[in-house]
Amino acid sequence: MIWDYYDGKTLFITGGTGFIGTALLCRLLSQSSPKQVYVLCRGGSDKAKAKWSNILPPPVANILTQSKRITILDGELGNTATMNLSEETLQMLKQTVHIVFHAASSVQLHNSLRELAYAVLAPSICLTQYALKFPSLERFVFFSTAYANAHLWKVHESTDVSVDERIYPLGREEEDYYKIALQAWSTIQKTGSSDEYDTHDFPWPYAYAKHLAERLVLQKAVERNKMDKILIIRPSVLGPADRFPYPGFATSEGAPSTACAAAYMLHPGRQIRLSTRCENPDQESTIDEVPVDVVVDRTLVHVALGTSGCVHAVSGEQGRLSTEEWLHAFKKERRIPWKAAPFWTTEDWHSPNLHQMARQFKIIGTSFAFSQERTVRAVEKLGAREMEDLQLFADRSKPCSLRLRRHHIYHQAVQVAKRKKWPVWSARLLCRKGKPVAHLDRKVKA
Repeated sequence: MIWDYYDGKTLFITGGTGFIGTALLCRLLSQSSPKQVYVLCRGGSDKAKAKWSNILPPPVANILTQSKRITILDGELGNTATMNLSEETLQMLKQTVHIVFHAASSVQLHNSLRELAYAVLAPSICLTQYALKFPSLERFVFFSTAYANAHLWKVHESTDVSVDERIYPLGREEEDYYKIALQAWSTIQKTGSSDEYDTHDFPWPYAYAKHLAERLVLQKAVERNKMDKILIIRPSVLGPADRFPYPGFATSEGAPSTACAAAYMLHPGRQIRLSTRCENPDQESTIDEVPVDVVVDRTLVHVALGTSGCVHAVSGEQGRLSTEEWLHAFKKERRIPWKAAPFWTTEDWHSPNLHQMARQFKIIGTSFAFSQERTVRAVEKLGAREMEDLQLFADRSKPCSLRLRRHHIYHQAVQVAKRKKWPVWSARLLCRKGKPVAHLDRKVKA
């Protein structure tokens, strides 16, 4: 059984109070019996428990806040392996931890590469180097993004770009892309950019930072001959949970398309200017949004099965949404009917003329066919009974709905209104009312 693998194991998790991290902890603690789970959180136990209590209904929050298996370590990631922890704690982790889940990351897509060097790259490199010294390490899990390879949209003629579960070099295939990664990292530290970043058209600095981080993590594993220990999970656009820890689970800042919905609600015009090269973009362009519980279950299954290398945690070709379906769900949530239709152009995805959604999200108007072959093969190793309890694929049996996101859409709309110096009542006027999903049903079972 998958869950038996985690029994008696000692785990170390970064980002444990975030969107993925919280769902991961809930799943682990409710389904298995690890010996101990160490969670790194700046601010310590009080801050971690406050965050969990704020985003989870009491029965589910209690799984984390009252568990004797969880130890909160007051520290933070940086450009050293110490994480502001004592030497005694560092040695304890080194001698006891079996699995490291590195889920902490900046979620600011448009931060500069220089900023992301300290928020994404340096912490990932330092933690990888530290973890690979653990004598009992079985797996180091690094959470990246499927859109780390979004630059492929600009180099392929197809309007549906295939992306496999592998590393895509930014130079020639025959070049040593680990060596090139080190050179790029050195240049970024000195100048705040790199030749390969300047040469390739990524939608955001964040996408390139994750692309480079993947290669640097693997490079550190090559140095120590431990490539079999590294698992890179690539979620697509994170969305609310289908089932676990409860239907609709999300955090205020965790689901990017929720922010897009908020921008749509406040749009005053009758057209939304978007960019594409698709001939029929309403149907041909797609959004691959994956429920967070699918990401978590794929991660835990692949760790238990001993998978190494890159794995996509995505909805895939069968589960992704057309832009038309996506925008239709937005329209249904606007209180005052207002047909804001997409106006498609061939402008560059960085153009300032595009709608706020497109300027922020960038991938609207594109389409990526993310392979999920490794998960399909993993399913063949699982029994029918195990599959009943796992959420490995997105449930698309019902039309796309944002009903369970209403509270978060309203919250995001208020933030948009404040940034634009619009009256906050405009968000109340245009957004449907909704309560936090965690508080809709106090009988949610742990």
